[in-house]
Amino acid sequence: MKFKILLLAMLSSFATAQTTLDNQMKSYTEKVNSIVSTEKANMKAETDKIDEAFTSGKITKAEQIAQKETVSKKYETIINDKIENERQQLEDITKTAVTNSVYNTKPDTLKNKNVMVFGTSGLSIKIKKKDKSPKEYINTSAVSVGYAFANLTKDKGSFNPFENDSEMRIGNSHNVEVQFRKDKQLGSFKSPWILRYGLAYRTDTYMPKRPQVFVQDNSQLFLEDFQQGSLKRSKLRNVYLTLPIEFQLYLNPKHTEYDGKQYLDVRKKMWKVGLGAYAGINTRSIVKVKYHNENDKFKKYDYTLDDGVNAFLFGGKFSLGYGGVNLFIKKDFTPIFNNKANLSNKNGIQIGIEIANIDF
Repeated sequence: MKFKILLLAMLSSFATAQTTLDNQMKSYTEKVNSIVSTEKANMKAETDKIDEAFTSGKITKAEQIAQKETVSKKYETIINDKIENERQQLEDITKTAVTNSVYNTKPDTLKNKNVMVFGTSGLSIKIKKKDKSPKEYINTSAVSVGYAFANLTKDKGSFNPFENDSEMRIGNSHNVEVQFRKDKQLGSFKSPWILRYGLAYRTDTYMPKRPQVFVQDNSQLFLEDFQQGSLKRSKLRNVYLTLPIEFQLYLNPKHTEYDGKQYLDVRKKMWKVGLGAYAGINTRSIVKVKYHNENDKFKKYDYTLDDGVNAFLFGGKFSLGYGGVNLFIKKDFTPIFNNKANLSNKNGIQIGIEIANIDF
């Protein structure tokens, strides 16, 4: 008996959803026909004026043909954009109707519900609210995770992340940064300029070429060959809190219409470049060493550095992205190590990718 009641309830729910969808499809068709009729009438009014100008001798036949072609393309774009906007709204309404019918929920209960969506362009997760305007998609908060290969350069002005004379192991030394940031559109709703700023937790891990390890002695930091057995791994990890700021420019901005206004649509795939800077403070520096002793027994030790690493950090960033994929290069303008470090290469550089974004 309970099964029959449940079955009837489900059938009733889906029947209601089907009726709702039928009405929505009818409304969608009427809107599309209205859009086409209205814009065709507007186009005819413009082409009639062009024909009158030709008849009165104000323009040539070639100018008449060119102007009418321009008007035709203009209204073709307008019609397609408006129909696309109606289609997207229909899809949103349809998804909501199906969800309501399956979970037996009312629209009001879903209106402010956060939904986690995995992005198709790049590795991204968006926690978003229903009925967001394009402006809200631009001016948002996010947590991003970036991974980069790190290296040290001798020249402060060098932008080569693969300098072979570095004492560090290229490909093993790396940088990981978790950044909480806010995006703010600059200028009008159609503006391609975005200001990005926030707070970041950054770790730089430098692995010396084998068999060297970092050694601290009498306030001096230097590298020397490991002599306590068979070295497995050695590294120096610097931890920073940084304040990044970046200006981003969309190179091929794409727009969408919402409530009669044109907005930059960051949900669409676009090329973008960024230029920024960051300042930070070192919170700790740790040396870690793992090895096997003369008896082949695994050993490890670590200690915190007191000297050798600069307390403050300042640098610049250049990024290039498409859709949800962002590549970047960072250059530390201030040296990582100070005068108490006996190292020939002291200036940091990283090249990497943003591997995840969580938008709120």
